[in-house]
Amino acid sequence: MVFPQGLLHFQVNAAKIHAKAIVSFSSASPGLQILDFALFANNLTSSLVGKTTFLDPAQIKKLKGILGGTG
Repeated sequence: MVFPQGLLHFQVNAAKIHAKAIVSFSSASPGLQILDFALFANNLTSSLVGKTTFLDPAQIKKLKGILGGTG
């Protein structure tokens, strides 16, 4: 699989058996994006975050308050 730079992604081993992965990065210092901050420490609207996370608006506002997000 190829992931564009900055795209949040994850993989799940649904078969629950041993799996192997070969990973390569685009540079020697590829960086790290923490999902919690990417979703809740920003100015995205709570309705948009709700559509992507299936959380209720009150929970989203609570997380945005803790992590410094707005919207």
